[in-house]
Amino acid sequence: MKTHRQGSQTLLALVPHRDVRLVLRKYSETLFRAGFAGAYLFPWVAPLAVLSRPLNADELKHCARALREASLSAGGGKINAWETGTAAFSGYTLFGPRLDLAISSGVFGEEILQNSQLIIGSCLLTSAEHETCALPPAPQVSFRAAAVANMLWRPIETAVHPPGAAESGSGSFGCRWKIGKLCWLGK
Repeated sequence: MKTHRQGSQTLLALVPHRDVRLVLRKYSETLFRAGFAGAYLFPWVAPLAVLSRPLNADELKHCARALREASLSAGGGKINAWETGTAAFSGYTLFGPRLDLAISSGVFGEEILQNSQLIIGSCLLTSAEHETCALPPAPQVSFRAAAVANMLWRPIETAVHPPGAAESGSGSFGCRWKIGKLCWLGK
């Protein structure tokens, strides 16, 4: 994750336990079958912030402690997603379960910009899809086990239309991502 390619973003991501990600993967499959090609264009994580650089291990530990404290005050240590939500993301709309986690603006440091809502990515929508389509509600999830990690996300434009790629102009839109080492939220 040391190199940045043009158009890539470094994010701080909340990574739910794999059991929750399995539920979300099945939901993305439902969205894909319903005709939403962006269902597999984002990993099943919640982007917390756009970073100017990847965080080091100590900074990730600090973020993990802050998120655990926020989850303790909000839901007794559980992170819940009872409603469907959307958030603007890199010229698209990120759709999925909206987390009930409230984080103060300065908790991660000054260099980080937060999203308006914390959404676990289940589908990446174009503005046309977001405005005109009725999306099935996201599954309700609740979890204690989660981690934070650096994530590199990069959109790619291709000439062919691979499965799961949404059309955008002359080619197809797709993306690549890499999630760094996980730093688990403590008990």
